[in-house]
Amino acid sequence: MSLISYTGFLFVPLGHGSVIQPSCATLGGLLLAVVVLKEHISASRLAGAVVIVGGLGVIGAESIGHIGADGVLGDLIFVLTGLMFAGFGAALRHWRVSAVSAALVINVLSLLLLPVYIATVGLAHVAAIGVSENAIQALAQGVLAGPAALYLYAVSVQRLGVARAAVFPACVPALTLLTGWLLLGEPPTMLQAAGLVTVLCGFYLAQRQR
Repeated sequence: MSLISYTGFLFVPLGHGSVIQPSCATLGGLLLAVVVLKEHISASRLAGAVVIVGGLGVIGAESIGHIGADGVLGDLIFVLTGLMFAGFGAALRHWRVSAVSAALVINVLSLLLLPVYIATVGLAHVAAIGVSENAIQALAQGVLAGPAALYLYAVSVQRLGVARAAVFPACVPALTLLTGWLLLGEPPTMLQAAGLVTVLCGFYLAQRQR
């Protein structure tokens, strides 16, 4: 899923992936929860999901507004990977796979790509980046965005169900704007701020039980 997702950024700007992929993950998760797992979806949760996707559309309006014909392929890639992530959550719930097992198996199997990378690309580029940058990437990508994220999402699926857990990926763009503002001093635009508020309202609705 990651390889396919990263390929999408070769065709479209970052904003497309940060909006389309989580939106499809949320909607796909809700759909699979109802159709495959027979989970009950409350009206409030359904309304919240619709509001969240609308807010994500507002956040990404600036970048998506510049899409051309060449960007269609990239956007379809993000639709695919969003649905793949939704399928991952549904499979975890359906097969009752433990969070630890899921995180370990996926990340150990991912290591099989390392010899392929070394044989085809080599380590010269990685070495040229430097020790500090590699250490940061190892922590961010190899730990936090890898096994830690998979483990925590698997736990949320087990404890909350697919329908409720599927809402959380849609918060990624909004939280990115918020942390960028608080930690990096990069205030969002008026359009992005409106989208952020909309997403938070939708998230509140989606977490209600009614």
